[in-house]
Amino acid sequence: MHYTRYTPSHPLCDFVEYFWCLTDGPTHSAERILPGGTTELVINLHDNEIRVCDPLNGASIQRLSGTVVSGPYGRAFDIDASRHAAMLGVHFKPGGARALLGVPLHELHDTHVDLEQLWNAQACALRARICEARSDAERFAVVETALRSKLRADLAPQANLATALAALVPGTSQPPIGTLAEHAGLSHREFIKRFTVGVGMAPKLFARVRRFHLAANRIRAGGTPRWSEFAVETGYADQAHMIRDFHVFGGMTPVQYHESTRTPAKDDHVALMA
Repeated sequence: MHYTRYTPSHPLCDFVEYFWCLTDGPTHSAERILPGGTTELVINLHDNEIRVCDPLNGASIQRLSGTVVSGPYGRAFDIDASRHAAMLGVHFKPGGARALLGVPLHELHDTHVDLEQLWNAQACALRARICEARSDAERFAVVETALRSKLRADLAPQANLATALAALVPGTSQPPIGTLAEHAGLSHREFIKRFTVGVGMAPKLFARVRRFHLAANRIRAGGTPRWSEFAVETGYADQAHMIRDFHVFGGMTPVQYHESTRTPAKDDHVALMA
């Protein structure tokens, strides 16, 4: 598996965490993608199709074009990895996608949308230019140029949203939502509304997803945790609380996830063996 990442320059780096490119992809047939509270743009470099499956209903397969926006998910979803062996993606920062995609992010919550619905014919043209590129660096340059042309400063996260996102860092002592609303100078209801529009999900759900994401990343980093201690270190009240969240957001226990990481996979992806 060949996997590269690239951090774009200013001002895109304020909205995008990184670009990534995967070639010579996985040999296993399916992967589960774990939620992280973020939005992703993905482009299939071989087939003009992307297939998404519901883990709760494996027979339900959504077929989309080869250029897709994956909205902020509050649950895992599966993909046909055999058809996604060569992919390019844009991993947006929490709240960063709105300024580049031009839509309120709550409209993308728990869904996949063809980029053509947002960018019209420009989406097809973008994929064509990327597929014609001869190297990862050239592909990244094409994407960076396209995103720069789409950047709308008026849709950038407002200061109070940026402050709230910084306060909801997992593994730290997080203030109550009411306190965040007060600091933002907004009512509780208005704060939740603006956060949801700007990030794609309500602040409490976002905080839970990010905590789960932190725990999953630390498990992937290596070693077998002492589970009860690990749960507290990653912000959970206890081990049982952590197990419940792994079931809700990943469809598996922490131990099952730990075992799955033995098979190489891209960030936030889990190999599913038949």
